[in-house]
Amino acid sequence: MVEINECPICNSKKLETFLKIKDHSISQETFEVKVCSNCGLKITSPRPKEENLGKYYESEEYVSHSDTKKGVVNFLYQKVKSITLKQKEVLISSFNTSKKLLDIGCGTGDFLVYCKNKGWEVKGLEPDLNARTRAIEKGIKDVSDLTSFYTIEENSMGIITMWHVLEHVSDLNKYMEKLYAILEKNGRLFIAVPNPDSPDAEKYSEFWAAYDVPRHLFHFSKQNIKELGEKHGFVLESIKPMMFDSFYVSMLSEKYKRGSILNAAINGLFSNLKARKNKNHSSLIYILAKSSK
Repeated sequence: MVEINECPICNSKKLETFLKIKDHSISQETFEVKVCSNCGLKITSPRPKEENLGKYYESEEYVSHSDTKKGVVNFLYQKVKSITLKQKEVLISSFNTSKKLLDIGCGTGDFLVYCKNKGWEVKGLEPDLNARTRAIEKGIKDVSDLTSFYTIEENSMGIITMWHVLEHVSDLNKYMEKLYAILEKNGRLFIAVPNPDSPDAEKYSEFWAAYDVPRHLFHFSKQNIKELGEKHGFVLESIKPMMFDSFYVSMLSEKYKRGSILNAAINGLFSNLKARKNKNHSSLIYILAKSSK
């Protein structure tokens, strides 16, 4: 196990215990989440060594790697995905950049397939071999594992998307530096991550499924993303809600609590209603522009 002793955003060494959370989906082990007393970043620590993290993804329950439709939660996830694919493509198309897209953590490639059909030149990175294989079978030829990330040419991408990926990255600062280098001058970086300040996170506490320890190494507030981006030359332009996530996360959370789908629907709805005032939805999309350092 690896102990994190310093916040990667503000470099503070004042990390305090926040919650102890069980990995309900795969290992059933319990992990600790700490919080930086300076900037509020939440960090899973201690955590498995990077070379050992792979086993915590090896399950058909990990839906982004498997395309599984087994069970009510996964079935609904796949149904909603067809809607969100269109929404995401419309969003990235609203920016005046080249139509060169890099999707990091592309899973089984559905977003890349949709964008390719809309005229985008697409490239994907995905650590899971089975997911990469499915993406290739769907017609995405340029898909590779994460080892090729640091070899991507500078100023070569108009859009980079990370849909629920940054929370899995161990070396945030090194990664953000490379993301800045890869983007074109007018490029945009889209980061979607769960929001631990959301009403559903408060409701479910240690049962909140989006903590997803130990796969989620970091748990970002809005201010955390803004400060991390600025540290590496990005300007936070806007924040968009992911409205369906409160329902999906609430369904998983109820499953962990042995609750009901009805409770999940109610809590997902109330989470979105409460979040409207200050944009504290269950998951958020951050749109960051490259600034001149």
